[in-house]
Amino acid sequence: MVITDFYLALVFGLFIGLIFSELTGINTGGIIAPCYLSLSLDTPEVVISIYLVAILTYLIVQYVLPRYMILFGRRKFVAFMVTAVLLKLLLEIVYPVMPFSTFLFRGIGIIVPALIANAFSKQGIKLTTFSTLTVAIAVFLLIAGVHLFM
Repeated sequence: MVITDFYLALVFGLFIGLIFSELTGINTGGIIAPCYLSLSLDTPEVVISIYLVAILTYLIVQYVLPRYMILFGRRKFVAFMVTAVLLKLLLEIVYPVMPFSTFLFRGIGIIVPALIANAFSKQGIKLTTFSTLTVAIAVFLLIAGVHLFM
């Protein structure tokens, strides 16, 4: 078995995210979000598009959809997922920013904006963005360190 950046990001991201959450009490935007973001930090367009979709998803689910339906619990989470998938699909049709190196992780990338948007609704945009990027940068640096010694 070959240890790829995806495996490293997953292991480091889960571990660092858990430690960060336990020490600070701050959610990192879904347990998988910092892992995926760490793989995309070298492509700012991807990170920006993820946060753009997450913010738009948050605004739609938090302020538009409640006018037409009752959202709470699982229904709200599903609304985040469906809205994020539709927005990401629309964004990729209008402006495809996915580099070939992360093309294989496209399936995971679809749910990351929804997880981040869900965390936005629970603890705010600033705190979630700070925590997610902090853990993603730490994971990115660890992966870079591993590459230096391999």
